[in-house]
Amino acid sequence: MRLGPQCPAVIGLLAVALSGSPAVVNAQTSSSIAGVVAGRVTNEQVWSSEYQTEKVGGLQVGGFLNAGTLVPWFKMRAEFMWTQRGGSVVGDLRGDELIGEARTDYLTVAVQPRFSARLGLVEVFAAAGPVIDVVLRNRFSPELGLGFKEVAQVFGAGVGVGLEATLPSSFHAEIEARVFEGLGDAYSGDFVSAKNRSSGVVLRLGRTLSR
Repeated sequence: MRLGPQCPAVIGLLAVALSGSPAVVNAQTSSSIAGVVAGRVTNEQVWSSEYQTEKVGGLQVGGFLNAGTLVPWFKMRAEFMWTQRGGSVVGDLRGDELIGEARTDYLTVAVQPRFSARLGLVEVFAAAGPVIDVVLRNRFSPELGLGFKEVAQVFGAGVGVGLEATLPSSFHAEIEARVFEGLGDAYSGDFVSAKNRSSGVVLRLGRTLSR
């Protein structure tokens, strides 16, 4: 199922509607948390033709905001990150051997609904929604650079699950495992194209914002 950009807005409206019910009117408004996020990504390219591919590693670094709502177990999460993606490929293109690697740096923007539940001393959470990658810099090996180019903006979907712990002085720490599936081509050429597919783990350190 494709996740459109309107998905977070729809869920947010449902949350506001729920907050008007007697069961949650008196509930404590959840606090907003802002901080930094960093982690490692393992990316592979899904080519339109049958090629042998290898995964490559990259980094994600940026900031995040978990915006509180009137529903304690629901927040809207916004992330802005520098992300490294790419992959290597071995195959045949128009009778010629194709061997090369592509590495691209993106500005990754994600706005996703985040649901949570308390489990003892920690909070279990899950988030899912649209992700946009905007190209910052691209590096092709010579073999690929002759016939391929990057797509300026790549739309995809991300899903993650993790744990949050509350620390002293209003700090919060999170660890999250997540996956990303590109819904559009990240690279294109005359005869082939490729999409990005990633998995990774990120850590977050944030602090409750003053009201």
